[in-house]
Amino acid sequence: MKIYLLVASVLLLLSLAEGKKKKSASSKKVNLFDSKSLNCLVCKALVEEMDAAVNKVDPTKKVEVGTFRINGDGTQSRKLIPFARSQEHLTEVVDNVCKGFEDYAQAKHKSNGEPTIIRLMTHQGNMNPMMGQVDIVPDEDLNTKLKFYCENIVEDLEDTLLELFAKETENMDIELCSKRSKYCEPIVIQDDYEFEKEEL
Repeated sequence: MKIYLLVASVLLLLSLAEGKKKKSASSKKVNLFDSKSLNCLVCKALVEEMDAAVNKVDPTKKVEVGTFRINGDGTQSRKLIPFARSQEHLTEVVDNVCKGFEDYAQAKHKSNGEPTIIRLMTHQGNMNPMMGQVDIVPDEDLNTKLKFYCENIVEDLEDTLLELFAKETENMDIELCSKRSKYCEPIVIQDDYEFEKEEL
């Protein structure tokens, strides 16, 4: 009887130790998303979300900007600009952009295991076609921390966001996330190589 109890207790201890090993191994796999990588991923997704909100507006819609002050010659310094890039619209977009992060999930690419965040539904309401290329990583916070990271970035960079999106430029994600904020590692953009014109 004593031998039976001894064997049972040894087996119980071994199974507990094995369970702890599995638990620690699974927690290491989920820890793909540290603060630095999440800030970078959320910053890039923030640029995409803002760009989508700006592009959603009718390009023919204009708004008058300038001052109501009358110049010495009797004219006013006012001009028409696209509503999508106006201070009024961009302020509204910045105030509401982080609500869209409730539709994001943490994932890793199937091809290389790199961490990413992915929008579950496209802006048109369809399932994201990229879903087949990633594995969703469960998050104990139910992805609310993505919205939290977005709100922190917007709070820190609100003036920069308004300035960048007031004019249409390329590579805004690199400009905002790498150059101006340092959330992401610096990326060098290579200019297109122009071949010398040769006579054949």
